[in-house]
Amino acid sequence: MALVKVLVSNLFAGAGFQKLDAGQVYDVEESVAEKWLAQGKAEKATEKKGEKLTFEVVTPSAPVSADSSALQTRLNDALEQVKQLQDAAANKEKEHADALALETKRADEAEVALAAAIKKDK
Repeated sequence: MALVKVLVSNLFAGAGFQKLDAGQVYDVEESVAEKWLAQGKAEKATEKKGEKLTFEVVTPSAPVSADSSALQTRLNDALEQVKQLQDAAANKEKEHADALALETKRADEAEVALAAAIKKDK
């Protein structure tokens, strides 16, 4: 760990990318301190204490491949269910279209019969 004093006002660091204040002293890892010193963003500090910054890398807790196979199975099941529902909806739509055509034909025949009856009465 190395103590560095931040010289620039637009430096962000740490696991949460916290903004570092210019003029403040921070305790950072040697590799990070070397980069900042080389870039002119910080200078070595001689103060005894500085705010300690931690740099973390988070890894997944469970292997991705095990979870993905279970998720893929659930996705396949859901897609099959969607396909079945779409087929059922298409069948219902066809039934409704057939029923509508039948009722339209019956209504047309009734209108023709009504027109013939009116003509006959005259």
